[in-house]
Amino acid sequence: MRIGLGTLALLCSITFFSNSHEASVPSLGTPTLDNADEEMLLEPSKLRARIEAGEAEEVLTLATEVISEIEENRTRYDEALVKPLIVFGDASRELGEYIDAIEAYERARQISRLTNGLNSIEQVEAVHREAETYFELGHIGDANDSYEYIFSIYNQQFEPFSVDLLPTIFMLADWYVLIYNVFAARGLYEYATEIVDHHLERTSPENIRALQGLADTYRLERFRPLSALGQIQARIPVLYWADETPFRYFAKVNDFETGEDALVELVKIELERSESTPESVARAKLQLADWFTLFEQNERAVVIYQDILATFEDTETEFFTSEFREAVPLFLPLSTSPDPQPLRLESPPATGEVGFTVDVDETGRVIQVQLDFAQPQGDFVEEFEKSLKNAIYRPRFEDGKPMPRTNVKVHHRYIFFPKAE
Repeated sequence: MRIGLGTLALLCSITFFSNSHEASVPSLGTPTLDNADEEMLLEPSKLRARIEAGEAEEVLTLATEVISEIEENRTRYDEALVKPLIVFGDASRELGEYIDAIEAYERARQISRLTNGLNSIEQVEAVHREAETYFELGHIGDANDSYEYIFSIYNQQFEPFSVDLLPTIFMLADWYVLIYNVFAARGLYEYATEIVDHHLERTSPENIRALQGLADTYRLERFRPLSALGQIQARIPVLYWADETPFRYFAKVNDFETGEDALVELVKIELERSESTPESVARAKLQLADWFTLFEQNERAVVIYQDILATFEDTETEFFTSEFREAVPLFLPLSTSPDPQPLRLESPPATGEVGFTVDVDETGRVIQVQLDFAQPQGDFVEEFEKSLKNAIYRPRFEDGKPMPRTNVKVHHRYIFFPKAE
């Protein structure tokens, strides 16, 4: 069986219908299966708009009633329970009842497996929701297991070393990047480049995607943002060449030259692509220049920045304004979640805000940090101030020369979980 994976783009989020689709969502009365369109009523993506609009309790009530009716009129293992269980889980998550959500998703997955088979594609939606919920809780190991399980399901649908594997390879590699398992991610991106090399053109979007992913893993290996998330040493899933011999990948530590080579290759590809534009070429070059700035190869960085600036010197484009007029942080080690999320919320999560003014030298390094405000005051503020001293910015240019930048404002918001009084 061959199944398209275009809709499975897992970057720790699921694409739902936006609020603009609310007109197509049924009203939340107390309908029954006899007088409502079951498919419309129980479609999780459609009810998600209601949940996000603040109607999670109403949706939870609706899902509970539908589940009870199906169990009463059919069985506790009827496939019709899968969608309302997912809806129940979504609403529970929104209300902070994460254990209830996980239990609902697990039950939906089990029913789907019983109905469609142990490795059925139909269970993926529930498993994906489980992964998201675990990630929200900071249970990275459980989330990782769920994403790897999804990968194993799709991996069984395709022949080894097939182009059809690329979307799911990128899915899992992106997940590994998100949780900073750079070596596991790198192995998957390397495998993707081998598939591209055997089946696709050098300038194909898939090759660009794989090379970009490779470069990201090298950058994250050296410049990992601060996070409350624990690191999981994931193992690369078993992959095969076309003759079904195992694909072996041996990671090298501090092999940053290979990351640089990937960015150089991306510039070359962009220069050769028939669809490229001056802006797309400039963006590829900008990534390489930023790489040199991060790794303190400032003279090489300046040459490329000057080349980009010369391209746009007579035009004030949106690209030029956003990338060079304003202060652009290349590495800003400020965590948005310094406080791990508890399994059960004692009180609603709160948002903190902190503001700083920093001065940056001509190489992009922060040389001075001043606290402007903090709400609330607390231990996190001191941690942020210390971390900000390690930030790196893209250099400011004046008449083609790198210059210091003063009075750079940094406004940072973060989530924390107050203790119940």
